[in-house]
Amino acid sequence: MPSLAKAKEEVLIALSMRRLIERGWLTALLGYLIKREELSVRLKYIGDVRLRRTTFGALAISTYYAIKCWPKLPENLARTGRLLKPQEAPLWLVTVLSLASYACRLQASGNRVSIDVSLERVGLEVNGVSAVFDAHCVNAYDMAEVFAMGLYDVPEVLSSLKGRDVIDVGASAGDTALYFVLKGARKVIALEPLPNVAKCADENVRLSGATDKVKVLNAALSDEPVSVPCNYDMLSSRYFSTLKGSGPCKVPGVTLGYLLNMVDDPYLLKMDCEGCEAQVILGPEREKLRAFEHIILETHPHITGVSDERLLTSLKELGFECRPPLVYDSRLHAGTYHCKRTSRLR
Repeated sequence: MPSLAKAKEEVLIALSMRRLIERGWLTALLGYLIKREELSVRLKYIGDVRLRRTTFGALAISTYYAIKCWPKLPENLARTGRLLKPQEAPLWLVTVLSLASYACRLQASGNRVSIDVSLERVGLEVNGVSAVFDAHCVNAYDMAEVFAMGLYDVPEVLSSLKGRDVIDVGASAGDTALYFVLKGARKVIALEPLPNVAKCADENVRLSGATDKVKVLNAALSDEPVSVPCNYDMLSSRYFSTLKGSGPCKVPGVTLGYLLNMVDDPYLLKMDCEGCEAQVILGPEREKLRAFEHIILETHPHITGVSDERLLTSLKELGFECRPPLVYDSRLHAGTYHCKRTSRLR
């Protein structure tokens, strides 16, 4: 059961959508709650659209966090979004609102921040470092999770990230890789198995002028090549698992040892790879995890059949202390955890 504060926040997130929806809000909300895959609404200034459930959720989250800083921003952006085709506007709004809410938090803590918004690109500059995204080349829910919700805003990790190296497994379109660059990472190795998604990550890294800091690998964390879909849907890509899906495109498999050879200072390992975390933590390369000071991982027991308790126990044996989950899904018994290495002892 969620806490009272969490339940209240979830209600406020849902209510925030009323700022953007002119008609159909309640029907769409009920459809969202009962897990209907498509929802019909009329967005202010934009028109009638059919939203995927994931898009509705991402738009609600990004709107809620943007309102907390800039109450009038969602409607102002919706006016600009009317220049887009109706079906393009929701994802554009999620991207802009997510970065805007993140920028607001950074400004409040004394950072120099600017945002550059157009219908094609959305850019954020923090203390002279840029993250720029092709508006057609992002995953809306990932943007909301990383920038609006601040999933990876873990002070203990970020406080010593500057000048250090990150291995990002499950990099999607480069949102987390560029987030870590904004936070001072010296190098990020970004691993993404889906070819079209990895291509988007490459493009966003190029637009950001970060090719010297981020290396995108179109590969899977595996000891053998993996068959994947060639042109997987961008919005659904965050749920794709190489353990459950396949396709006509074959991508290389790379091991954790291979990735470690690409960095000089393995500070942080981030794993959101729809099941590969169990293979790493319980497999033959598990000892190599000791090279990292921090691990942030998302668990997927519904895919792997491996409980969170078993994974966390294995990490404890390797000298890591894992904190209570940053996020926990009670339906799937899955969480996102931060684990800090406290010992190298065998």
